[in-house]
Amino acid sequence: MRTIGRMTLHSAALALLGLGLVEPVEAKIGLGARFGDVILEGVQPGRTYNLREAAKVPFGIENRGDAETEVIVEFARPMKAELSENYEHAPDLSWFKAMPERMRIPAKGLGFFDLIMTVPDDPKLAGRHFQVMLNARSNGGLFGVMVTNRIRVSMGPGPNSLKAEKKTKAMQQLDFDVTPQTLYLTGVPVGRVYDSRKEAKKALRVANFAADELEVLLSLEKWDSRFTMPEGYQAIPDVSWIRMKKSTVTVGSDEIVQAGLMVEVPDKPEYKGKRWAVMVRTGLTTGFWLDAPVKVLLETAP
Repeated sequence: MRTIGRMTLHSAALALLGLGLVEPVEAKIGLGARFGDVILEGVQPGRTYNLREAAKVPFGIENRGDAETEVIVEFARPMKAELSENYEHAPDLSWFKAMPERMRIPAKGLGFFDLIMTVPDDPKLAGRHFQVMLNARSNGGLFGVMVTNRIRVSMGPGPNSLKAEKKTKAMQQLDFDVTPQTLYLTGVPVGRVYDSRKEAKKALRVANFAADELEVLLSLEKWDSRFTMPEGYQAIPDVSWIRMKKSTVTVGSDEIVQAGLMVEVPDKPEYKGKRWAVMVRTGLTTGFWLDAPVKVLLETAP
């Protein structure tokens, strides 16, 4: 809620008094809203809503001044700075109506209004989020004051609900595991392609515990310096010598898939009898990566 123009007329009256235009007077004016911003979800095109009932909050305007004032309730398009993220202007302000549109409220008194919203029966509105500004102003000429509230309605789940739903689904998708934490390959020959699964029956096991099918990415990368290099090993001279047989594996719910590695070390004497270390980074095609790579420790044949 934003309150604009609450003031004491004493200083203004003194200025006019100096011009001989008014008699000495002091009057206090001000409005307050007994009403917070309205966020209404699940709105259906073609229906009429009483926001006072739907939001379960009565729209009350408090006259904080010391004289009776007429209050006018109007709807307006939000300015750029007022428009909430993921919302757009309501296509037509005629969707909204205050009943009554104006009311005389006594000094220190409180008046209540019904806010009626009628949404056209248009399928193009589905899934969209709209905002209008609700202004309640005093009909006070030069010294009028106003309070402003936001009304946000969603044709279905609101942006925050959608974000929460997306986050929940993403967290559910994180329920997968890649084992073992360290894969040892020994006796790897040089000069030819070595298939870890066929020749040594060794592979990574990707388990999906989520309710939905997952596409898991497996990427070979150089050794991460955050991790201690095992004694007797060094970083592989060229990561391209080792790759996953499949860089993306599809794993059904409650399923385990094996992913083999392919190694091709050039046929050079200096590459025989070596111990090298490399890592497999794991993640999802949605853009999430686990910060727990699999360590692959490779020993070539003498």
